[in-house]
Amino acid sequence: MSMFQYPRHPDGFPVKPDPLRLGRHTSQTRQARRSIADENAVRLLPVHAFTWGSRAVPQQPRTRPDHVLIWVTNGRVRLDFPRASLWLIAGDLRHIPAGTAFSALADNGAQGLAVLIPARLAYGATPPLPERGLATHVGNNAPQMEATLHQLAVEGPNPDPAMTACLVNLLSLRLRQLAPARSDDAPQAMASDQPLLDRFLALARQGLGEYRSVAELAAELGCTTLTLDQACRQAHSKRAVDLIHDLQLDCAKDLLRNTERPIHNIACRLGYSSHAHFNRAFAAATGRSPQAFRAQPG
Repeated sequence: MSMFQYPRHPDGFPVKPDPLRLGRHTSQTRQARRSIADENAVRLLPVHAFTWGSRAVPQQPRTRPDHVLIWVTNGRVRLDFPRASLWLIAGDLRHIPAGTAFSALADNGAQGLAVLIPARLAYGATPPLPERGLATHVGNNAPQMEATLHQLAVEGPNPDPAMTACLVNLLSLRLRQLAPARSDDAPQAMASDQPLLDRFLALARQGLGEYRSVAELAAELGCTTLTLDQACRQAHSKRAVDLIHDLQLDCAKDLLRNTERPIHNIACRLGYSSHAHFNRAFAAATGRSPQAFRAQPG
């Protein structure tokens, strides 16, 4: 006779467990165990295997509950934050604190490490990990940094608390020893979206007068309005809609100078909602009305 006794229904009849429910319970238990292990362990991943962001295309920034170190030894990794984008290249290391919204995507062939540090393990580090993140260059400190990271990773899902605290403190000290970030980070970020910007400007120039919104243009370019605005701000410090207005103004100046088209026709041709709207926008940008601009010799 089996020693296992099935639970009984209130009426007294044995009730056999539902195997499907048991399967779900087993799966949930395994998932919970993995979650506990992840909370206790530092994980090292090849940088090409670490992708983070929303499921939208293109990816959008999302927050993570752990600290992330991304160290690139070859190739490039793109990082997108809500208000900035940049490329990490060989030698660059970026510390992204827990709770930061970002997305990450490595180019084909990129090499390096992505280090995931549970916030619980980093709490109380002396000196503390940088609260606002860190952009730095590894330089000649690569052997020491690599050794420290691997020591943290081999502690496993049940690390010795004292040893882990010591290693996290050492990692924080190592980060403070690294060289400052490259001075050309900003140009790298601007150049990264130049192809998108060029395609946007060509498409907007071609469609002047068609009353197409920025969202419609972004959809045709295969990106979001946020990504498009980021590319425009990085290169020109202006939003996409402002660059469209600049294109309209430049084209209006050319038509006023070099053609005899009626001004109301130019306004319609360039997508202004009315003749009066064109007059106001042109005067606000140039300090002159379209009539005065046309009458003044170039």
